[in-house]
Amino acid sequence: MAQLSIRTRLILLLGALLLFLLASNSYLNHKLADNAAGMVRAADRLDVIEEANGAQIAFGEMRYWLTNLAVSMLALSERNAATARQQMENDLDGLALHRPRAVAQVRAELGQYEGLAHKAVDEYTNDRRVIGNSLLAQASLHSVAADRLLANIVAQLTQEAFA
Repeated sequence: MAQLSIRTRLILLLGALLLFLLASNSYLNHKLADNAAGMVRAADRLDVIEEANGAQIAFGEMRYWLTNLAVSMLALSERNAATARQQMENDLDGLALHRPRAVAQVRAELGQYEGLAHKAVDEYTNDRRVIGNSLLAQASLHSVAADRLLANIVAQLTQEAFA
């Protein structure tokens, strides 16, 4: 390098600096693209978490209205329970794209819960309160299981979003 003129040395140093800047710029662009992709994945997870939370809330509303229906026999309670059930099904349909097995388990518990709750309504209608109470107690076991499954889905999705 001592044999080269100052001008040549400066050109070589500027060339090396330019190569270093290009390499670091390329590396930073790659890292920014990775971070942007991670943000998109996290945003997608948040949408799925929102669906799971919506399903959990709708299930709570359906549970309330079915219990209210069993006790009050009001048509309004029946309509509200059906509306909450439809909202929950919509949320579960979206969630099933990401967690099909877990949603299948939730739907199985919901089916058991709903079947027993409707039987309880029938028993209350026929003025057999003791049997109705027993059926509601059985239904509540499935209700708790479904709620726990939904909470687990939300927790798993939240962990994935944080990761």
